[in-house]
Amino acid sequence: MQHMDADYVREVIQRLKQIPEDATPHWGRMSKKEMIEHLIWAVKHSMGRSAQVPYFGNWFTERVLGPLFLQRWFPMPKNVRFPRWLTAQGVTAREPGDEETLHALLEEYLNLVQADELHPAPHVVFGNIGVDGWDRMHMKHFEHHLRQFGV
Repeated sequence: MQHMDADYVREVIQRLKQIPEDATPHWGRMSKKEMIEHLIWAVKHSMGRSAQVPYFGNWFTERVLGPLFLQRWFPMPKNVRFPRWLTAQGVTAREPGDEETLHALLEEYLNLVQADELHPAPHVVFGNIGVDGWDRMHMKHFEHHLRQFGV
């Protein structure tokens, strides 16, 4: 099983650079720029550095769906939307930045993990998944969006 490491981060950045700025995704309405901003938000969130999004999971998502999802029993669903009650409050799952911003953030994330200094925030649906859970979540999440743009 592949892990989030320096080689994977380099691969992700190379794959992102292959996506034209005006690319049309295979599903959904996200642009390349929005996808990168979404990935920046996800990594910052896992580091406890994003605009705080309240936990909106429950016992079932935390104890049943989360473990099954993180153990790769089923793929990340397409066209998942942020809850309307959050978007109505102006909460988005994006933070400004570009490929270079994401690259620097991922290097910082890896440095924290390797130094055993990452104290991850809870996932908004799956709860406290820890460093290993975030490793699996980020890998699955990145691959989902890279496939969305065909790279």
